[in-house]
Amino acid sequence: MKIKPVPPAIFGIMIIILTLGLTAPLQAKSAPPKRDITIDDLISIRDISSMRLSPDGKYIAFQTVQRHSDRNDFTLQWYIAPTQAGATARIVDTGTEPFIIKPAGYLTGSTIAWTPDSKWIYYTKRKQDSIQVWRASLNTQQAQQITHKPGDIQSMRMGPDGKRLFFTLGRTHAEIEALKADGDRRGYLEQNPPLYYVSHGPMIPPCTDGKPRSKTFDKNLACLLTNWVYDIGAGSVRTAAQAELDALPPLDDTLDVIARMGIQMSKTVRKMQTPSPDGGRLAWIENADPEVYKGVFPLMALTATTADGTPLRCPAPECLDQDLVGFGGIWWHPNGREIIFKVNNDPHHSLTAFYGWTPGDQHVRPLLRSDDSLSGCQITGLQLICGQESWTSPKKIAALDLESGKLTPLIDVNPDFKAIRFTKVEKILGEDAYGHKVYGHLVYPKDYQKGKKYPLIVTQYHSYGFLRGATGHEQPIHAYARDGIAVLSFDHRLNRADYQKTAVFPGTNVAHFTNLHIKEGPATAVENMVDRLVARGIADPDHIGVTGFSYGDQVLSTMLLRRNYAAVSSAGPPSVPLHNVLPYSSNTAKAFAEIFGKPFSEKGLEMRVKYSLEAHASEIDSPILMNVTDKEVYSMLSVYYALTGEGKPVEMYTYPDEYHIKWQPAHNYWIYSRNLDWFNFWLRGAEDGAPEKSPQYERWRKLRESHETHLKRVKK
Repeated sequence: MKIKPVPPAIFGIMIIILTLGLTAPLQAKSAPPKRDITIDDLISIRDISSMRLSPDGKYIAFQTVQRHSDRNDFTLQWYIAPTQAGATARIVDTGTEPFIIKPAGYLTGSTIAWTPDSKWIYYTKRKQDSIQVWRASLNTQQAQQITHKPGDIQSMRMGPDGKRLFFTLGRTHAEIEALKADGDRRGYLEQNPPLYYVSHGPMIPPCTDGKPRSKTFDKNLACLLTNWVYDIGAGSVRTAAQAELDALPPLDDTLDVIARMGIQMSKTVRKMQTPSPDGGRLAWIENADPEVYKGVFPLMALTATTADGTPLRCPAPECLDQDLVGFGGIWWHPNGREIIFKVNNDPHHSLTAFYGWTPGDQHVRPLLRSDDSLSGCQITGLQLICGQESWTSPKKIAALDLESGKLTPLIDVNPDFKAIRFTKVEKILGEDAYGHKVYGHLVYPKDYQKGKKYPLIVTQYHSYGFLRGATGHEQPIHAYARDGIAVLSFDHRLNRADYQKTAVFPGTNVAHFTNLHIKEGPATAVENMVDRLVARGIADPDHIGVTGFSYGDQVLSTMLLRRNYAAVSSAGPPSVPLHNVLPYSSNTAKAFAEIFGKPFSEKGLEMRVKYSLEAHASEIDSPILMNVTDKEVYSMLSVYYALTGEGKPVEMYTYPDEYHIKWQPAHNYWIYSRNLDWFNFWLRGAEDGAPEKSPQYERWRKLRESHETHLKRVKK
């Protein structure tokens, strides 16, 4: 699909076309040869978010975010497109400031709402560091700012009558700065939850990213939201009356709702409640057995009311899946009789599956089972409009036919990827030492030759959709393959499914860390898969690298205590810390204390030393590259100093003004580049000849020389 902007002038058209690089294709006798992927390709992907169908189903509005590593900035664009194959997507607004969820650091899309006549979209937009409501349509030459409040818009939704737009407002920027200034003068009282984090500074308030948030915190942590109404007909803004707020439908099933309602939601509350087209019946998912499934992610069952209002549960096994990580949506077929639903499917829950169930039937109608990831699906007529990703293709927008199950591409905002050559990708299945089913994807190296052994890199901890950079987006998977390295993109999602279903929170944390550190379940899952690739003659057992980020870093730490691999760590592998790096009152710290004992107690010292990477630094012979944020470096230093003190080949980079996930495009580029260089150097003996990288390789050659001397001494 071509992308055609709606600008105010011809010059604007030229600028936008040049920016997108989407000029009309020249006629040619044959397509040009495909090229290898680059790091720049991975950085500059236009990520689709905030997909929203118009009420009449004829249009879809969405947002894209594109990173620019050379300028260390972003291009945001809002589109409206007809939901027909071959139609044209039009840009109706642009921006440069993304929403950043703090302290996690990931980017999120704006909220979009349509007017009932399907002519206008209202959306949240950040400009000059202020989040306000804007509006645009296919027929306007320029987007219009609607609100001009001194604080940030936190949430926004259209009222039931379509005449009023409701939004919430947080503290003003001036109030936030005043609270921080006062706290800086007086100091911050340590409490639970803390007002001041060593890694993130004062947390006043935590909800300034334009997304809905709860009011469960201390008054100094809460946004103290106020409710407002924009009257569309009058074009005026006023305070919302309580009666108006009471008449609003509940918010969607989000983690925020769970935070407010607690574990009871997973036990008893109906979720994804969806009325039939005539409003006379209801479909939902509910806990399959509240007495058994008491965990955070219980097993859920598809249920619906019959014509007389009696609840009826679907008896087919396809109608059962985990909450939040399994069920992906419920929609009524326009015939008003059949329910369409989305779940994960075997083998090993690696497939996206859609089925139809007519209440009263014993079986379901298969619609689609695919390795592709389909997300954000919304129904219009006889089709679902979804975001679609494959292992070698970034997200597009496609239509799923409810009768045939056929997928039809609609919108491609990354057409340049058609010119990129990818290597073969194979899905592989496995188990950990305890029989938990796992899966991953083997990305073959370029010009693969059967019978030849290749270096192997393991990435973690999710593997679905476009294999861009693993969790955290720091491992350039396809660039590794381009350079002749095989990649095992590993998925841990269901490795802990059993206790997620049954362990009551916070007992889930205890089960989780026991499985991770003591039973070493995830590490054995990765090792089993790697050993199979070695046995198949694909992976060279002497040239294997493992990466880690966040939870994956803890898996990496456990693996390094078991075997020596070349390694890249992104959030730091503190494994089991010898001391507390979290408040004693946090659920994670409580779980650690229950499993390993309190720090510096007799049990605590014995257990923590046994499972601590820091305590075993002398035994670790893995070359380790650490990419650390400035807000998390404090938890990394003890491990880093322990390893360097033992003369181990370790290098650490710290990236300023970052959160858990690195959001700055320039940092994204250099992390990709350094990880690629590191593994090429240690696994292939290859160096990038760029002159500016010569100091890097001088350091690394010295590390390798001392490392080889150490290994020879150890062997003797």
